Amino acid sequence: MTGPSASNAVLSSAEFAPLAGVRIVDFSTNMAGPYATMILAQLGADVVKVEAPAGDDARAWSPEVDGVGIVHRHMNAGKRGVVLDLGTSAGRAAALAIAARSDVLLQSMRPGVADRIGIGEAAVRAANPDILYYALNAFGAGPVGCDLPGYDPLVQAFAGIMRMNGHDGAPPVRCAPSVIDLGTGQWIAMGILAAMLAKQRGQPVRAMETALVDTAFSLVAYQATTARMTGQRPRRAGSGNPIAAPYEVYPARDGDLMIAAPNQRLWERVARVLEICGLISDPRFLTVGDRSRNNNELTVAIVAALAVEDVAVWVERLKAAGVPVTPVAGLEQAVIADATAERRTFADLDGVPHVRLPWIADGEPVPWTRRAPRLGEHTAEVLRESGIDEAVIDAMIRDDATVSEPAHEAAR
Repeated sequence: MTGPSASNAVLSSAEFAPLAGVRIVDFSTNMAGPYATMILAQLGADVVKVEAPAGDDARAWSPEVDGVGIVHRHMNAGKRGVVLDLGTSAGRAAALAIAARSDVLLQSMRPGVADRIGIGEAAVRAANPDILYYALNAFGAGPVGCDLPGYDPLVQAFAGIMRMNGHDGAPPVRCAPSVIDLGTGQWIAMGILAAMLAKQRGQPVRAMETALVDTAFSLVAYQATTARMTGQRPRRAGSGNPIAAPYEVYPARDGDLMIAAPNQRLWERVARVLEICGLISDPRFLTVGDRSRNNNELTVAIVAALAVEDVAVWVERLKAAGVPVTPVAGLEQAVIADATAERRTFADLDGVPHVRLPWIADGEPVPWTRRAPRLGEHTAEVLRESGIDEAVIDAMIRDDATVSEPAHEAAR
């Protein structure tokens, strides 16, 4: 990604690589773990993604570009790719050899699986006593959580998120973005950074664990506290929020707009623009709490007022009055908006426009380091670096214990 800077220089990945020299071996799959290590790869870490010969499931997720899922392309950008069959002794030995030369190992297997196949914490620590061993799971490794399945919507359903979304009388609604997976990836990345900082300060952390359900409750933290104290489920509010009103999406004559007026000053401005000033002194709407409790009646009045003009007219008038407001866009509109272009949100990576990570360093977006690896692209390279003899590598390829890119490409 490029762009103008004060010195007219282009920021290269080498100029913002605080994790240069750090190696992370990544045995995670799908989305949460790969997202965490992708973040760290963009910070300069050498991330070695280890896949089974069939490849990460996300490679086949729709939509695809040139046969590879966009999810996989995004979540694994910046990494080197290795294929190992951990069901073979040669594959397990190679995995431990890579771990022996790594600073961090991340795995997202169900509790107990890594131990059974020979890359559990004890086996890895025997090969590398100083490694940070990071386990990602769905509900923890305890007797209750260890067997619970762990996909993003299942955790949303478990944690009450789906029954908080949508409107009364409607079915439970999933948050469309994979908020549990992506949030978990961010927690893992922060955890690894914190552990590395602690190690530099002479306080090494040996093992860490994050569960998807931990992320789910962190996202609903204040609602969860209220539910725990009252035994009551949060009220469904559609596009709004039970803590304030007007604070949701309203229809105008030709579309929808989002109005956010969570305090008295903004509410009075809304009332004046919409010419419903009589509601300011209405006992039902005197305070934020009053308006929240009587939001249904307030919404009826606001919708009636908005119905006489188009969205663009109301947005202009409300903005002029200092009210936070925006049209409700479709994603296909948001990705080409002026504000999106101004933020240089997209960068080309292997011919595909990817959303950059949310960092601006010295005035420049942090660039992508490299595309996601092809299946097995760096297998031979990484195994050589890990001290494995060339003859052993050749034997592993012959015995299907690994896949190197030339063999993989020839087989396609």
